[in-house]
Amino acid sequence: MHNKAALKRRLRKLITGLSVPQEYCCLEIEKMRHGLSVFMTCRHDDDCHDVTDLHLLLGYKPLIVGLPFEENSTEKFRDLDQICLSLLVGNFKKDMRWHGFPSDSNSVARLILKKIGIRTLNSQSIIFYQGEYASHKFLNSSHQLTNFCLEKLKVRSPNNIGLPGNLYNQVRVGYAVPRRISMVTTSDGELMNMFPTDLHGPVGTNGYAGSLRIGGEASNQVEKYRKIVLSDVEVASYKQTYDLGKNHMQQLRTPQKFSVHAERSKSFGFPLPRSVIRYYELDAVDAVDFGIHRIHLYRIINRCTTKDETGSLGHIHQYYAQWRIDRGLDTELLYR
Repeated sequence: MHNKAALKRRLRKLITGLSVPQEYCCLEIEKMRHGLSVFMTCRHDDDCHDVTDLHLLLGYKPLIVGLPFEENSTEKFRDLDQICLSLLVGNFKKDMRWHGFPSDSNSVARLILKKIGIRTLNSQSIIFYQGEYASHKFLNSSHQLTNFCLEKLKVRSPNNIGLPGNLYNQVRVGYAVPRRISMVTTSDGELMNMFPTDLHGPVGTNGYAGSLRIGGEASNQVEKYRKIVLSDVEVASYKQTYDLGKNHMQQLRTPQKFSVHAERSKSFGFPLPRSVIRYYELDAVDAVDFGIHRIHLYRIINRCTTKDETGSLGHIHQYYAQWRIDRGLDTELLYR
């Protein structure tokens, strides 16, 4: 039986290029070394900007990326209708052009985006971009074609969000940077809900952005009650955190229905997940819709750390995980 399973894995790797069994792989963000850096370029000049820690992934249908900038420094970016993100190991060197954009021949992946909106939050501007086209070298071209054909043959559940055409490649590139999986608590003061999210991130020092699906109970609760607590959680909670994904469509319930921490958040008094490491208390002030996503913009009311030096939960796409494994890069993946 063991030999049969091993043979099956070898055949799968030979045909698809994949030995990683899950589409999204959990990991401890702080342990991942030799990650990809993300550089932004435009067609009009040869400047490049390292946006590895700046850019936010805020949507997948369509792919939405947010770039926060100080209000007084955004003038040069406001008129950029298109940008290119190049992902590579190490520093960016401009030694070629790709679709008219300055690029680095060592780039592992590239993503073209167009500007679709801008919002101001406190003293920050966040510019929203939508994915137009992506390419990558995580797998070779023959394996990519094989997997594309196999995807076409899959029977998907009615609730599954399909990613047609090049969009799936855009999402694969988007998840080649580890995305932090955090827990959101909503509450009316007595009842509560708690659900995971990975489409979020800070906007400057006092702002925050987070995306939820339009029409879902999670987004409706944010709109109704306006206040949330967003908690980073221990990597050891990865199975329980993923399992709470169903709560995006659940009504508020009593705290006894959840695994909660002994303490509550300091300003709002909301329950916290048992695995909380640090949390933000956020007040919703604006929202903007793109595709299936409603991006909520928040003002940070309070932030607090509950556990120092504890690894936090994130995940990456299996294509990038496979690319790391094939190159012998130390990557401790957690499978659910």
